[in-house]
Amino acid sequence: MRGALAAAFVFASLASTPHLHAQADSRARLSSNENAFGYSPKALARMQEALKTGNYYNNNEIGEMVRLCAAYEGVKEDHILPTPGSGPVLMLTAFAYAKPGKNVVTTAMGYTQLTRAFTEHGGNVKFAPLGADMGYDFKALSREIDENTTIVYICNPNNPTGVIADPAELRRFILSVPQHILVFVDEAYLELSDTGLKANTMAPLVKVRKNMIVSRTFSKAHGMAGLRAGYGVAQPEVLANLRKYYTGGPSFLAAIAAQEAIKDTAHMEANRKNYKEVRDYVCKEFDRLGIKYAAPQGAFVYFKAGMPGADLVAKMREAGVFISGSRESGVPEGAYGEWARVSIGTKEEMDMFLTEFARVIGKT
Repeated sequence: MRGALAAAFVFASLASTPHLHAQADSRARLSSNENAFGYSPKALARMQEALKTGNYYNNNEIGEMVRLCAAYEGVKEDHILPTPGSGPVLMLTAFAYAKPGKNVVTTAMGYTQLTRAFTEHGGNVKFAPLGADMGYDFKALSREIDENTTIVYICNPNNPTGVIADPAELRRFILSVPQHILVFVDEAYLELSDTGLKANTMAPLVKVRKNMIVSRTFSKAHGMAGLRAGYGVAQPEVLANLRKYYTGGPSFLAAIAAQEAIKDTAHMEANRKNYKEVRDYVCKEFDRLGIKYAAPQGAFVYFKAGMPGADLVAKMREAGVFISGSRESGVPEGAYGEWARVSIGTKEEMDMFLTEFARVIGKT
């Protein structure tokens, strides 16, 4: 029963973005942080070859994925939980830790998949305000922790703002959180940051802090959103709590693609450089147009539109350019009502966006 319930919520969460179905006819899909630069050609070649044996069970491919992920993170294989994207890690954590009267502490303005599931299972959410320039205020986060806190959730870089935490400050904060509280660090976009994964990841802390999870996905930096592969990094005792609701890992094709993605470091680095180049280009154009934006380090830019974000989204959609609204959470209604988020695509796609955006705001 628990497995069926978990599966229902996991797949419901993955289907909770109805706008995706309308994007087939769009000129530019820039609302869901999909990677327009694509996944590794080596992954495609391996999957094409693997299709010849698709009539056989291939559970060993997930095992090889786990081995490579563990080596990538510098942990033992029993510290890896393979999942169809990182969304299930978020959901399974909520299922395992949410109880009536308990709370999760997180930042105002952040990714809400874990917090939504937590409240649906009877828990509460406490939001700490963002700091200057939409950055992290770890003192504010600490003040929100109380005797009923079971999880502290941090999305780094933040989604939707794109701001990245100072790694030294984040480490100090994590180590200061009481040991009985689970610290969850969502690093979905970290590999796309200017300084890269190794300089910023909190995964090594899993080896010294028992109550901690780091989630990783192949959807963003590796360009495998449709294939659904990801994993959680944590000590075995923590993963045992999640396994009570676990419904299985990626498909064998996704596991194969994940293996090749990890090994193809050249393609990963090319993707990171592509993102930085286009991200910097968009920011320069925003500067030229006089548009305020948060310092981006992920797969998107969060900006002030100068009109209600929902209106901008609708006007851009009419032109076939799909972007996202303000995604407000944990702030007074309308606090970021004029903000919107645009995913980074190819330069050609961003030129489409910039042309239509300038037209809509009257700055052509």
